[in-house]
Amino acid sequence: MENSIQLICDSIRKGSLTLHPDKAKTLGIINHQKGLIKFGIQSFPIEVYISYDLQVNQARLSSDMIKKLEIPVNCHFDIQQKDNEIQIGPYIGILAGFYQKSVKKHLDDLLDYLYHYRDIRGAILVFSLDNVDKVNHTMKGYLFNAVTNQWDEGTFPYPSSIFIKTGTVSSKWLKHFQSVMGDSLFNDFYFNKWSIHKRLAASPHVKAYLPPSILYEKPSDIYSFLKQYPNAIIKSINASKGSSIYKISTDGHNLVIACPKTGDINKIKFKNRDEAYSLFKKYFEEREFMIQEALDLITYQNRTIDFRVITLKNQQGQWQVMGVFARHGQPGNILSNISPLVKSGEKTLKEVLQLSNSKVKAFMQEISLVAIEAAKAIENSDVHFANTGVDIAIDDKEKLWIIEIQHCNPSHDIALEAGFAELYYEILKTNMLYAKKLAGFPNNFSNSL
Repeated sequence: MENSIQLICDSIRKGSLTLHPDKAKTLGIINHQKGLIKFGIQSFPIEVYISYDLQVNQARLSSDMIKKLEIPVNCHFDIQQKDNEIQIGPYIGILAGFYQKSVKKHLDDLLDYLYHYRDIRGAILVFSLDNVDKVNHTMKGYLFNAVTNQWDEGTFPYPSSIFIKTGTVSSKWLKHFQSVMGDSLFNDFYFNKWSIHKRLAASPHVKAYLPPSILYEKPSDIYSFLKQYPNAIIKSINASKGSSIYKISTDGHNLVIACPKTGDINKIKFKNRDEAYSLFKKYFEEREFMIQEALDLITYQNRTIDFRVITLKNQQGQWQVMGVFARHGQPGNILSNISPLVKSGEKTLKEVLQLSNSKVKAFMQEISLVAIEAAKAIENSDVHFANTGVDIAIDDKEKLWIIEIQHCNPSHDIALEAGFAELYYEILKTNMLYAKKLAGFPNNFSNSL
């Protein structure tokens, strides 16, 4: 029997929960059992009664308990018993921004995460950091109303888990939440691109998939790198510094500096090395950029192609590749992420590389394996990682390369852009089911009332 319930307010009894006998039996609960009832991070003493007056998936909770627990009766819940504690949930928080004003603008978009609410269930709270009361453990935010399918504004107690869907959250905030609710926040970190590269390079499973790279520390680094690799990509390592990226190559005695984002190309002839160093100092701040070999990636109709691999942890806590999508960049541009055409990764492999079905299958398996191993390499840095988009490219010799790991609120809209709406909602549901696991409900019971 499934363990989902619909709560009904009991205005007669105090400190009580009433269940149908079949539901109680499933949970291992007996009549007049005394223990604790828990919702979110709060728990209170309760006595359980059994009654045939209820439907199997109904539960009467006394009004004083509803008030103490601050539990919404317009949500569908799961119920379970652990060590004489009856738990109702899940209660999931979505940290969607720093300020309520900005969060409010995205509430409609966040409903996408609840498209499969009947599979997720529980109380879902969207909140911002500016409305968190650290002392009283409450937060002003928007609670999903399963009856109206809209958000109800109010002040609510802390949830059991938090899905971080915003930019960098300070360590002070993270430590505070962790001190109250334990290791139940995910994507609770920010690494710059160089930090990610170092962590990937330390993994024996993925280091072979990384382009040759160094951190830019002084102008002579570019000169030395170009002597070894005639074409280089120089990109900012911090999102806060913008997404500056340049391609630098040598053309005889000239240096060619291209900015793919703007299309600007400058061919410069230097009288001596000092002139070049002076220009590098103008363009690049030390230790804020990294230098990589510019790869000869596969193209189709003069469009550079790379692959976004949506990689998530599922409700069992296992990494899973949910989708592989090919981005076909603008004609003539080395970047694939500027207003790209988005297509199925599998179809693109077959169309562009002219591969057999078995070869395409092998490629897809390798792409998935590399993405999962890359995610694990980041996770090994003692962070709680569960939601990412891994960008992988293929060069003209059909070798795979890891380009970037998107970990700071990665968007999965690419599935919609590619025309896979059903998969898009399945991806978001998987995010929520992992949050459900962290909230203490690792099992899923379908067909909630």
